[in-house]
Amino acid sequence: MDRTPSTATPALDHAPRGGGLVRLRRSIPGADRLEGFVLGTGPVWTLLAACTDHRLDGWTAVRTADLRKVRRVGDEDGLTVRALRRAGDWPVRPPAGDLPLDDLPGLVEAASRAYGLVALHTEESAPDVCWVGTVTGLRPKSLRLHQVDTEARWYEEPTKFRLGRITRVDLGSHYLAVLRDFAGERP
Repeated sequence: MDRTPSTATPALDHAPRGGGLVRLRRSIPGADRLEGFVLGTGPVWTLLAACTDHRLDGWTAVRTADLRKVRRVGDEDGLTVRALRRAGDWPVRPPAGDLPLDDLPGLVEAASRAYGLVALHTEESAPDVCWVGTVTGLRPKSLRLHQVDTEARWYEEPTKFRLGRITRVDLGSHYLAVLRDFAGERP
């Protein structure tokens, strides 16, 4: 995984090279602005260590082409980094497993294998919704996700998602860990 911002999009030209806190703004109407630390970029995906309220909360991969603005919002002397340092979370670590940032099927398969559950976002059609589950099948243009509902109950059958509609993938967050722990093994 490449750990330095690339020139895959002009917005990444200004991403901090030293691990500073950034806010990502994307071209998708209604999509969340994300804060965290850019850990790697690829021609297709950019990986961010998600940070909320001065705490790390998993990782988020977003389509590199959707990035419109990458703005520094803190440096190594800022409160967020000082809080992370005190908690033993600095420097920021990459996620477990090798997450390819040039290929969505490889990314979701590796994330699902390493963390059990992933959250998929299709923000162009549903900016306020995510689907949580484990990847059970991959095809050239789609994947199957065996979903878990908000009460940590497995759906009966996997759901099909078109790869081209997925704009963001979350993994390793506190929310996903709680759902995984309560859902138990997939039936």
